Amino acid sequence: MRLFVSVLCVGIVIALGSGCTPSNPKPPPMAKVSGKVTLDGDPMKEGEIEFEAPAQPPRTLKIEGGAFSGEVFSGKNVVRLHMFKEGPPASTDPDKKPMKLESLPAKYNAKTTLSADVPAAGATDLKFDATSN
Repeated sequence: MRLFVSVLCVGIVIALGSGCTPSNPKPPPMAKVSGKVTLDGDPMKEGEIEFEAPAQPPRTLKIEGGAFSGEVFSGKNVVRLHMFKEGPPASTDPDKKPMKLESLPAKYNAKTTLSADVPAAGATDLKFDATSN
């Protein structure tokens, strides 16, 4: 029995020390981006643009007057566009603050097909066109 317990303990130590824990890969370098977003052919007054590289948290930039700029992860990014309007307060909100509701179709955010391949040197000419229908 002692031999069994000893072998089991040695096996556990070997398993834990042999790299069973995942290592975190180094994130891609950051790159400066800027560009324009139009809605129905006109500059989007205000909103947000989100860039999400694989296995990285999304980076959200403000859209003002149809323009955006900031830093995002380089490489292939999924892009989401957001424009919000005020809605009724949540029934569970004791302060009764208006909720922010998405006003763009899901094809630009939740079910986006937009993407951007951001080089490490950055990109200053990104352009995204959206329609309200």
